[in-house]
Amino acid sequence: VLHISDFTARQLGGDMWLLTALLLWADPTKAVITLQPPWVSVFQDEQVTLLCEGPQRPGDNSTRWFLNGTAIQTSTSKYSITAARVSESGEYRCQTGLSVPSDPVQLEIRRDWLLLQISSRVFTEGEPLTLRCHAWKNKLVYNVLFYQNGKAFQFSPRNSEFTIQKTNTSHNGVYHCSGMGRHHYTSEGVTVTVKGTSPTPVWFNILFYLSVGIIFLVNTVLCVTIHKELQRKKKWNLEVSLASDSGKKVTSHLQKDRYLEEEVNCLEQQEQPQEKAQQKNP
Repeated sequence: VLHISDFTARQLGGDMWLLTALLLWADPTKAVITLQPPWVSVFQDEQVTLLCEGPQRPGDNSTRWFLNGTAIQTSTSKYSITAARVSESGEYRCQTGLSVPSDPVQLEIRRDWLLLQISSRVFTEGEPLTLRCHAWKNKLVYNVLFYQNGKAFQFSPRNSEFTIQKTNTSHNGVYHCSGMGRHHYTSEGVTVTVKGTSPTPVWFNILFYLSVGIIFLVNTVLCVTIHKELQRKKKWNLEVSLASDSGKKVTSHLQKDRYLEEEVNCLEQQEQPQEKAQQKNP
């Protein structure tokens, strides 16, 4: 016997997966990689941790990691490099159960004495850009100069970090830094790209409203189906109840008829001795 609760649970479960699939199709969710510390270039032997964030399937928190397109043998949302090696440089991606693969994060591991560190190589206009002139084994560096496309634009006698609070397309270019330690050192250049903001494309709006319409349709079909199933179950229970009452009435009539028959037989047996006595004494 199909219970309505079971039917409803199965229908809702199936439609929830359908709705999730539709939403992912209309607006696919990308996994996102964040770095701790937040720099895309580090020195050899330093520690760096990559964290993957994205929607997961119920009861399944596994995460897939890729380095230069090849799967890494780990399934947790955290991927730690305790002592970085140059061979671990490359393009990292991750993917969770209900996401599409993340945008690539290019991690660079170097052996230099001075390193210009940034949190990303690509920014959207308006985002902050932090530049850090980092020395090998955190050694002291002073008289720091920051350069864009070969031209110095910021000097700091002691502070090795500088932040551009709001970037725009004029901040595109190649950055490097120089500073004093035991000697004068200069870092390698790092390319920074700042993308301008653009309005939402028309096709995205079409997909969004189309997905909303499909979800509404699916919900309507689900409600109608459940309503019909409830009506069918109600009718079936009513028929079973009527059949049960009818059976009880038939049984009652049969018992009554049997009782009357036994009573008639009993009276006939009582009358037979009297008839015989009358026949002997005319």
